[in-house]
Amino acid sequence: MKLFRCIATSFSEYSQIPVPRFYMDEEDQKYSMMFFPLIGVLIGFAEVVTYQLCRYFDLHHLAMILIMVVLPAAITGGVHISGFMYTAEAIRSGTSREERLKMLAERHTGAFSVIRLISAMMVFAAAAMVIFDKGDYFVMLNVGVSFVFSRSLGGLLSFILPQAHRKGKPDKESKRTTKIVVAVLFAWYILALAAVFVIDPQTALLTVAVYMGALILYRDMTDKEFDGVTKDTAGYFITVSELCNIVLLAMLCLMR
Repeated sequence: MKLFRCIATSFSEYSQIPVPRFYMDEEDQKYSMMFFPLIGVLIGFAEVVTYQLCRYFDLHHLAMILIMVVLPAAITGGVHISGFMYTAEAIRSGTSREERLKMLAERHTGAFSVIRLISAMMVFAAAAMVIFDKGDYFVMLNVGVSFVFSRSLGGLLSFILPQAHRKGKPDKESKRTTKIVVAVLFAWYILALAAVFVIDPQTALLTVAVYMGALILYRDMTDKEFDGVTKDTAGYFITVSELCNIVLLAMLCLMR
């Protein structure tokens, strides 16, 4: 029963999928993070199926792209995009570290965040257009797996990296919970990594390199700008890493 509650809580917090809501304390909410990559599985499956349906019905490429760009936000409710916008606005604010953290807490958005979001969506759409033109099914499968990849890694970083809002020393139960969640998220990461190698071994190493590069830049950014990670910066990482990966896949399509 607790397992079902954790899955339902994960879907209720990170997606628009209607599920029963349960009361959960802080430790139980940590356990729900174990199933965060399941949202990526759902998005990836929906993207691949939609891609196949659009090609089967010979839908215009522009319509295909608009559907594929909007689909992740439609499933998640834009929870990761909002984190991207809040973080982007705080970074460009030019204020002190304390003020930047306050902006995240107050969910502040402005011109910088809107410009960044529009730019990111346009780059995503351009990369998707290249992939659709080439009609490479295996590349599209890699795009689908990337949603699992980004969420498993983003969830891991939320527990491994220092928190911006540091609390007191965690008790033994909290440490035990964190270890379990980290182990499960790492298992998701390994599964996604294995899937990438099975789908297309030639691009797997480059995909891993892109995500590792995004990880290094993310850690440097969060240390410098916020002195740690938050839920909003995790959304920033997910959005940026997925964008970088689809651009890489588009470039590989052009070189083939």
